[in-house]
Amino acid sequence: MKVAAAVETYVLHRQATGQKFESPAVALRAFCRRYGEMRLQAITSTEVKQFLDVPQTGPATWRRKYGVLRDFFAYWECREELNAVPMPSAVPRYRPTFVPYIYSRWELRLLLDAVSRCQQPAACRTSAVTLRSLLLFLYGTGMRVGEALRLRMADVDLDYGVITIRGTKFYKSRLVPLGSDVVQVLRRYLAAPGRWNQHYRPLFQSRQHKRLGHSTVDANFRRLCTLAGVRRSDASSRQPRLHDLRHTFATHRLTEWYRTGKNVQTLLPALSTYLGHADLHSTQCYLTMTPELLTEANRRFQGYVYGGRYEQ
Repeated sequence: MKVAAAVETYVLHRQATGQKFESPAVALRAFCRRYGEMRLQAITSTEVKQFLDVPQTGPATWRRKYGVLRDFFAYWECREELNAVPMPSAVPRYRPTFVPYIYSRWELRLLLDAVSRCQQPAACRTSAVTLRSLLLFLYGTGMRVGEALRLRMADVDLDYGVITIRGTKFYKSRLVPLGSDVVQVLRRYLAAPGRWNQHYRPLFQSRQHKRLGHSTVDANFRRLCTLAGVRRSDASSRQPRLHDLRHTFATHRLTEWYRTGKNVQTLLPALSTYLGHADLHSTQCYLTMTPELLTEANRRFQGYVYGGRYEQ
């Protein structure tokens, strides 16, 4: 069997089990462009290492591709198309250095106040009311940006305060309850002039009533951060991202639970489910230790150590 045929068969198999498998498929087809005409049995660790060690490949990308190829070869080894998995043994150590940006409430206010200036040009595909509502919605729900942009009017039930998220990772769907503040934000947004509120229309629409593209919203948000003066204070070249609103939601929620004396260990699984995670490990990536969170956690710890009543 040639590598090209093995890759296509494997990709179809993974997708048939209910996985989108988009990013791994891209990596495997890139491997095909190099070695697609070789026989699967002829691939050695040398070819794999040459593919992984292409210039300008960071350690995170290297490890991701390594994992994709390891699983691919293991699949064919189990089916006796390979005698061994031809993976290089030396895996570079990798410690993630990127820290998500947690917006303060003051910075969130700066961003919201700058929306009208950001979307003032008539050429903007996104109106000011749409961008403002989207930002409030993302912060108020912790939803993934792609999930929010794919929502249709039919997915929104403001009478019951719930939204249906359809076909996310691994084609899962889930119900997301909304707080009263988020419900009011959406009611005002939907009552604004220029909305087409048919059930099949996107919830967040462009001026042309089309679904907003991720790249368009990202570009608007980068311009908004510049106008509002919201930026990292360290020397990092990475600026705050729209996706960081999801991290901010999770961290602010945890901080509020500590502040109000809630049982955090009991509530963390609920937060994980709300965010659409399969386990708590995935949720931990969204919990960044901010000064406010550290202060509240220390207060809780001191109350436990000294046996005193936890003071709010």
